[in-house]
Amino acid sequence: MGREWGWILVMAGFLLLVISSMQAAFQGNADFGGVILIGPIPIVFGSSPGMAIAAMLIAIVLMIISFLLFCRQA
Repeated sequence: MGREWGWILVMAGFLLLVISSMQAAFQGNADFGGVILIGPIPIVFGSSPGMAIAAMLIAIVLMIISFLLFCRQA
């Protein structure tokens, strides 16, 4: 049952990202940023320095949360 909820949450988050980016693009004030993690190496990108920093902070928080959750199971 847990896998189904995981996929539902991933798809809901993806849908929210698509809707919000389309709305921002139509308004003309679209900023974006993201982080691609290849093993321990982060690749950070963004349309402005503030967005790149925000993406990196979110990635750090998510890595800490995942580390805590996976260490708890062991």
